[in-house]
Amino acid sequence: MRVEIVPHDPSWKKKYAEEAAKIISVSSDLILTIEHGGSTAIDGIAAKPVIDIYIGVKNENDADALVKKLVLIGYEYTNAFADQKPFHKYFRKEIDGERLFQIHVLMASDPFKRDDMMFKDYLTLMPDLLKQYETLKYSLGEKYWYSSIEYCEAKTEFIISVKNKALNYFSKLYEETESKATYLMHAYASEEDLRRAKFKILLHNNLIAIRTDIFPGFSLNRALGIMKLDESLLLQLEDFFKEKPGKFALQIPPFALNNDVKLMLKSHGFEYVNSWVTFYRDSSPINSRGTDIEIREIGKKHAGIFAYMSNEIFSFPHETDGIFASTIGKNDWIAFMAFNHDVPVGAASVCITGDTAYLSFANVLPAYRRRGVQSALLAKRVDAARERGVKWIVVDTAENSDEHPNPSYWNMLRHGFRLLYNRPNYVKINPE
Repeated sequence: MRVEIVPHDPSWKKKYAEEAAKIISVSSDLILTIEHGGSTAIDGIAAKPVIDIYIGVKNENDADALVKKLVLIGYEYTNAFADQKPFHKYFRKEIDGERLFQIHVLMASDPFKRDDMMFKDYLTLMPDLLKQYETLKYSLGEKYWYSSIEYCEAKTEFIISVKNKALNYFSKLYEETESKATYLMHAYASEEDLRRAKFKILLHNNLIAIRTDIFPGFSLNRALGIMKLDESLLLQLEDFFKEKPGKFALQIPPFALNNDVKLMLKSHGFEYVNSWVTFYRDSSPINSRGTDIEIREIGKKHAGIFAYMSNEIFSFPHETDGIFASTIGKNDWIAFMAFNHDVPVGAASVCITGDTAYLSFANVLPAYRRRGVQSALLAKRVDAARERGVKWIVVDTAENSDEHPNPSYWNMLRHGFRLLYNRPNYVKINPE
């Protein structure tokens, strides 16, 4: 057999949108995310004229329930991936013997889905690699193959190489963006604000460390933006946190963490405690289901209540109110507040760092949760970032588990954020 490779067809995106609408109409209660993947989703590149659709679900029961729903609208379910991953369900739709669509159903956070979508994102940034991939496909399309699997395997080396580059690129983009935003979160505070909060800051290349001696937890006492950790840097960080009462953490991304680093951390008294989950997405609009609560962009008039409410919800000391309030009204920070009849009930902000942005300070009072406020605040911030020329947006949140469910984790995935990695927190406790 030969694999048909055709020039890019602008109608592919429209066909995806129409098919996605059909899928959602029969199974919206089971679907957390649905995305257009593969080469047909990339402008300007030749491809097999088969549209790839990725569906993310929350659990295996939802994946199983999707089988009947998709079969009803003309899909054939096969167990093509069952040996590799039983949870991975594959469907295809053919009309008159021609395959038009294929669907991969996985956990919304599955690395298979993440890597394929990240591969697509990265190629849109790298015209030379995009051209190489197109040339490779045309070349392989001229050959005879015993099966489509054999054709796919011929692309594997190139695809794995690009996926590794993509993960490295977006990982560093996350770390650099969060580090810049964390600096800008404290850069505008007055000397009096810093003194009241007993606050210190350390800059070391891309790395930033923050410290406040009035808060024992590590949320406000941590080092981030760590690209590489050696003995010299570790000693410098320990010196920065020396005599700070309570906990402090080093947030170390997986690409900077190996067995030697783990042994070094252990020898210095650091222990792994938990991980925070990192995400990225492009700045395309978010489809928010809306809310009956009014969302407004705010300025200095609301800076005090913004900071007070944020610290109250996150259980941070109010001595830091002045620091957080100092970001409101600055060019690189855009803040929004949710109002119920002029009463503030939630808030969030976004920090613009060039063509990237970092989401922060999202909070909603308990009585107003489950009313679409978080989604509306998210949509407003993404729109604000896009209007200012931002291409990529990053955010983090706590892990999700059966013991400690985190709605924010699923909310990020639901709104098109791609899970990058779980970033470990290595914590040391100083004597009180």
